[in-house]
Amino acid sequence: MKWTKEDSANLRNLRNVIDSDNIRIKDIVKKELLKNKTIIHVLNNKNLELSDAEPDDYFGVNILDHYVIPKVQTHTDNFICYETQSKSIKTYNSTIKTQQLIFYILCEEKNILDKDTNLPRHDLLALLIQDLFNFRVFYGNRIQLVSDVAGITDSSYNSRTLTFEMNTDSNLVKTINGKPAIINKIHG
Repeated sequence: MKWTKEDSANLRNLRNVIDSDNIRIKDIVKKELLKNKTIIHVLNNKNLELSDAEPDDYFGVNILDHYVIPKVQTHTDNFICYETQSKSIKTYNSTIKTQQLIFYILCEEKNILDKDTNLPRHDLLALLIQDLFNFRVFYGNRIQLVSDVAGITDSSYNSRTLTFEMNTDSNLVKTINGKPAIINKIHG
């Protein structure tokens, strides 16, 4: 089976399908983080700052929509990683689920103190993310911080993990022939 340009275009179009809460929420988070100049500043990437980088240049470098620490680094880096997941589906109502948004903040020990505030960088970034997202409305539902845990990932990184939750519909949207529809009953 040969892969065509049309197949590639159809695959790219999935970015615009609203069926996936994960993709939609991650896109909102990415945009919010990248337009926040304070978060960009506190990430403290000297290489990007010296090159007059645009906020979009931080995505894939210091801001990641998945949780990973690059293995080899030649300079100090700080990261905001984020993921989404459905924690549970409510058994008393199959149309509702608990959606989570999880931030993993990783800051290298060598660069742990923010020079402007003299606060630990991972705590400061957590505060900024909490300020940006706590009690924010996503899809008509309020998201709320439910967990804030400090930790150490290895000998080089201090971390803080923030978990936000909201109750939302349980994947009731299905795109059929390019048109989204609410599916709440399945007929055989």
